[in-house]
Amino acid sequence: MGFYDCNCMITGVSLGPVDATAVVLRRRDAEYRPIALGIAGTYDRLGGIDGVEEDLNTELIVRYFVERHRAGRFFAENQVNDGEEFGADVDIEGLLQLIERTHLSFVDDFYAASTVLDGDVIAFALIAQPVWDAIVDGAPASDRSLEQQFHGVFGRASAAAEIYADRLTELAVPLHQLTAINDFVAAHGLRWAPPSEPAQRYPGDYGSQHFEEVREFLDQAKKDYRDDSVALTGLAAYERLIDWDDYE
Repeated sequence: MGFYDCNCMITGVSLGPVDATAVVLRRRDAEYRPIALGIAGTYDRLGGIDGVEEDLNTELIVRYFVERHRAGRFFAENQVNDGEEFGADVDIEGLLQLIERTHLSFVDDFYAASTVLDGDVIAFALIAQPVWDAIVDGAPASDRSLEQQFHGVFGRASAAAEIYADRLTELAVPLHQLTAINDFVAAHGLRWAPPSEPAQRYPGDYGSQHFEEVREFLDQAKKDYRDDSVALTGLAAYERLIDWDDYE
C-alpha cells in the first residue's frame, strides 16, 4: 500500500497538508473513548503521525502498553504486513504505527485488529492541528478541578487512571486541552472515532486526496461550521497553511 490520506475527525478536512494531534482510543460496545492525552505530530501520509516530540505523556503511554504487553493483556502484532515487533524498546511512533494497522480492519474484514487491550480494540483519532489549537484557544476557562476534568474525559474506570496515576498535576496543560476538545465533540454531536471508522460524521477511506477533494472537504467544513466562530478560526488557519501549488 502506498501513500494515502485521512480526514480530521472534527471537521473532515484533509490531514495531508498539516500537522495533527492523535488521541488513543479504546473501543467498547461499538463506542470509542479516549484513554490518553493528545500526541502532537505531523501527518505522515500513512494513516498516522511522525515527528513526535517525546515527553512525559508519551513516556507514560508507551510504558503502560509495554507493561500490559509483558503481562499478556495487550496483543500487539501487525496483522497486515511484516513490521517491527512490539517490544520493550518501542517508542511512541512505533506504537502509533502498529495501532494504525488496526484501522485497516475497520474497512477490510480480511484483516484482524493488530492492537487489542483486554479484548478491546485500541485505535486513535486524528484532529488537524489548526482546528485543535483554535478549539483549545477558544474554550472558556474551566472551573472544574483536574480530577473533574479527568473523569469528564476518561470516565471513572479507564486505562487512563493507570497510565497517569499520581502524575496528573504535571500534565495539567494537555488535560485542559483534551477537555476543551472533548467538550467541543460533545456539544456538536460528534463522536470519537479513528479515521477509517464508517460510523462517524466524516469517515474517510485509504486513498490519495487531490486538489479537488482537499478543496471540497474544506468547503464542506466551512459550510458545516458557518455559525461557529471557533471552528471557522481553525479552518482559516488551516487554509493559510496549505500550499495549493502542491495540489495543482
